[in-house]
Amino acid sequence: MRWIQCRKAIETLEAAITFPIAILVLLATVNLGMVVYGQQAVQAAARHGARMGSVAQQCAACYASGAASSVIHADPVVKEANVAILSPGGVAGSILTVRVSGRIPNFIGELAPGLPAEFVVSAEATFRQEGW
Repeated sequence: MRWIQCRKAIETLEAAITFPIAILVLLATVNLGMVVYGQQAVQAAARHGARMGSVAQQCAACYASGAASSVIHADPVVKEANVAILSPGGVAGSILTVRVSGRIPNFIGELAPGLPAEFVVSAEATFRQEGW
């Protein structure tokens, strides 16, 4: 019981209890930031692909898919990125829809039970095919 009366021992005990909790909160914040960043990245890629496809004069789906793929594959956070053309556009006034999805790794999954091993992010963008 003498160690409880020693101030240094109590401070060390408090630090030993709070330090792991603080590190876990920090890692959870960074992981959440990565998920939000990944969601924004797939939204930007879908928007860029749909816009590039909507102004293409031929094979709008080809341009949309290529543009979205080049944007999302350049992003280091999103893994296993996938680009899908939901409606191909083609003629002026038609709808062109692009869906981009990917996975964000969860690096604290083992520390917090119940969380998935990776987070799935997905976004769609729709533009009208332009023509001139």
